[in-house]
Amino acid sequence: MTTTTRPATEQGLTPAKFHRFAAALEMFTWGFLILGMILKYSGTTAAVVPVAGGIHGFGFLTFIAITVLLWVNNRWTLAQGLVGMGVSVIPFAAWPFTMWADRKQLLEGGWRFRAGSGEEPRTLPEKVLAQFVRHPGRSIAVLLALIAVVFTVLVMMGPPYDPDAIADSLG
Repeated sequence: MTTTTRPATEQGLTPAKFHRFAAALEMFTWGFLILGMILKYSGTTAAVVPVAGGIHGFGFLTFIAITVLLWVNNRWTLAQGLVGMGVSVIPFAAWPFTMWADRKQLLEGGWRFRAGSGEEPRTLPEKVLAQFVRHPGRSIAVLLALIAVVFTVLVMMGPPYDPDAIADSLG
């Protein structure tokens, strides 16, 4: 008995499932961060915010990266792509966007540029997508490494703002 193995992109990791995963991750990490902020500003503990912030930052960057892949793969318009990325800064908005995109059939279809598909990438974003589709394991590892590098640089830069410093400057 001979079995053939197909790449992960053909075994069920469809663009729609991939984007739903990213939206769920973004939603969960927002919840964790907001819980941490509630604990901090209620005077319970500030220890959760750095952990939750880090996890949310990683979830945020993951959602952005996967949204860009879908933008290229499904040929979204500029407005659709920008809104898809913009919802990541609004708590819990990634999931409703993904459900809306699903209803509008913006997540339909499979991955473009699969080996033997006959479609060849022309632009740089399409070439990156083709690498992702043709070599998913390696591409996911590279994507995670890039997200980790960007995340590390952002953490080293510090929080986006310091609410305590703003409050002190106003008072």
